[in-house]
Amino acid sequence: MAILFGIAAAVGWGVADYIARFASRRTGPFRTLLYMQVVGIAGLLVWFVVAPRSATPIPHAANFWMWAALSGVLNTMASLAFYRALETGLLTIVSPVCSAYPVVTVLASVYLGEKLSVAHLGGIVFACAGVVLAATTFGPAAATANAGALPGSETGAKARPTRGVALAVIASLMYGLNFVVIGYHITPYLDGVRSVLLLRSVSVMTLLLISVVGRQSLKVGGSAVAGRSVWLLIAAIGIFDTAAFIASNLGLSTRHVSVVTVLGSLFGAVTVFLCWIFLRERVAKSQWLGVFLIFVGIILVSI
Repeated sequence: MAILFGIAAAVGWGVADYIARFASRRTGPFRTLLYMQVVGIAGLLVWFVVAPRSATPIPHAANFWMWAALSGVLNTMASLAFYRALETGLLTIVSPVCSAYPVVTVLASVYLGEKLSVAHLGGIVFACAGVVLAATTFGPAAATANAGALPGSETGAKARPTRGVALAVIASLMYGLNFVVIGYHITPYLDGVRSVLLLRSVSVMTLLLISVVGRQSLKVGGSAVAGRSVWLLIAAIGIFDTAAFIASNLGLSTRHVSVVTVLGSLFGAVTVFLCWIFLRERVAKSQWLGVFLIFVGIILVSI
């Protein structure tokens, strides 16, 4: 069952990222992320009603809430960077680069006292080399054909293969640090589903604060028909993303943590596969090698 839950998590996150690219291009990464989080919170609340269970109360200590606030901010800023990368770059490149966040988590854990195995060291080397290759083109820039993906997508658009990579790297760094915060300061006190609900609630409040301070419009623009299609995309992102979190947490509850973590972190492979099938994104062979090395590195650092 752990294997099935891990695969389900990877599929859910991979599909959510694929759809997020279209929603971000229609209404922007900020609104896409905000309303996706709201849908996710609603889905998690439904999960609590359908599968009620006893749980320890949420800690009231100020220290816990400081870490929760930091985690929510890190997750929010990482997701904004990632969604912006999905909007402007090639999914085939930016998704695998972002999914290399376990490398950052491992390095931070080593700094905090955990020992680094030979497999972890090799995985870090592979992943770093993969990111460099994925972010570099040798020779003429490749083009991407986006025709026929979804109604309203940018058909025939040209994109630089390295566009959005810097944002994906930033997102990966912040996601990696966030998992350290979650692992050391949040999940020891809350179960997986409740921790996700808490952090998403903090993210929504953070985004609303940003919208007030930065006078960011929360309106999903466009015609009535276009608006409905965007809302359907956002709802789909929230549903797939929430389902992935639930599958991951169910898998972790089987005590096969390494198996679920490795399989779930390969969500980038699902996104790459969908891009290859539907978007026909073309990248250089060296970049494909980089994507492959990233996935090898993820597996090594997660075992």
